[in-house]
Amino acid sequence: MVLLLFGNNIRLIIENYLKYGILISFPGSKVSKQDWILTALTHALLPINLFVAYKLEEWAKKRAVGARKHRSEDATHSGTAVAAGSDNKKQGKVLSVDEQVAADQKTVGWLHVLNLFSIIAWPSFMSYYVIYHPFMAMSCLLNSCILFLKMTSLALVNRDLRAAYIFDQPAEKFPHLAKVHDSTNGSSENNNADQDKKSDVFTYDIQYPDNVTIKNIGYFWLAPTLCYQPSYPRTTVFRKSFFFKRLLEIVTSLGMMYFLIEQYATPTLQNSVRFFDQLALGALLERTLKLSTTSVIIWLLMFYTFFHSTLNALAEVLYFGDRCFYRAWWNATNLGSYWRLWNLPVYTFFKRHVYLPLLAKGVRPMWASVIIFTISAILHEVLIGFPTHMILGYAFAGMFFQIPLIAMTQPLEKWRGAGSGLGNMIFWVSFTIVGQPACALLYYYHWTKKHMDGQ
Repeated sequence: MVLLLFGNNIRLIIENYLKYGILISFPGSKVSKQDWILTALTHALLPINLFVAYKLEEWAKKRAVGARKHRSEDATHSGTAVAAGSDNKKQGKVLSVDEQVAADQKTVGWLHVLNLFSIIAWPSFMSYYVIYHPFMAMSCLLNSCILFLKMTSLALVNRDLRAAYIFDQPAEKFPHLAKVHDSTNGSSENNNADQDKKSDVFTYDIQYPDNVTIKNIGYFWLAPTLCYQPSYPRTTVFRKSFFFKRLLEIVTSLGMMYFLIEQYATPTLQNSVRFFDQLALGALLERTLKLSTTSVIIWLLMFYTFFHSTLNALAEVLYFGDRCFYRAWWNATNLGSYWRLWNLPVYTFFKRHVYLPLLAKGVRPMWASVIIFTISAILHEVLIGFPTHMILGYAFAGMFFQIPLIAMTQPLEKWRGAGSGLGNMIFWVSFTIVGQPACALLYYYHWTKKHMDGQ
């Protein structure tokens, strides 16, 4: 069977060459000079928001240190007065300090909101109105979305750290302080197989307010995580061979992805446009299935390049101890398991900062999940709709309708057992074989009609 599949794929490669020849162009040659400059400018301006977040936290830290000192002094004076049998005349002052703390928290919170809005607004404007090439625009928005999530986590965690520090309360009382990175995850299954030398992981501990430094926040900006902590587990050695293997994987995988897009995906997309105009459903189904093979391979290469090679290489440079970026999602028996396993940085962010706080407020788990998928759907629409200059809702619908699909695949696990492959098969068919290529065809058709008709 494997030989048969191999032979059939070789036939398709030969057929593609005989029909189209070599279609590869030099990478970046189709991007205008203006797009290169505007993309570089958009990326270069994003660290300003990081510095703004740092200055806000620095101001809030000074206020917190002063508030803790005043509360301590007031508590001491209050205790002395009670012991002496006097009226507690300081009670009004204690209340005023607490009210000032609440006002400070609200002020810094709203200033963070404005900063977060600018993180998304500026790249969105540039991507939708100014930068023409969709991949260049998408790189700007992807970078801004990552920074947006990171700065959201920074603001929420430091808000709770300030409250715990001022009122001398345990971290367990605050949902945003749930620790997601520790030394037990330092040697994950993601890179055990190719560790050249055992790298010990140790706990590098910093407490509030000592964590509010430009060095600490800068490290979090670069670290392969979306969840802020004052400190992270660290490794003790830099493994050169491990790092250069990851770099080789990145270069090789990017080259393979570019080749597949240019040589195989692009001709299939171009040939599908006339079938949309003719509403030839049979031909469109054939185009979808033809594109699915290329789409799955590109998507797997993208996953491996980013979640394994890039994040591990970055973690090695930063001595970041927790290397668990994904789990065995390819064996998922339902869609719910897939979304929990394939992208752990995003999953842990939403669990820590959205799901658990909503549960703490009494929201039912089902509705908390709906809220998370709605937020994710909006972000997907921004990441795809703005760079293509088309807000069509396909990306939003693709994510939002994961909710009923999850509800449909979960009972299969109970019906056929936990080890059943039926749910896994539905996942692969619905998500990678039909869903992704269908979305690619739709977006390419609308892009062609908007930008290329009449050329």
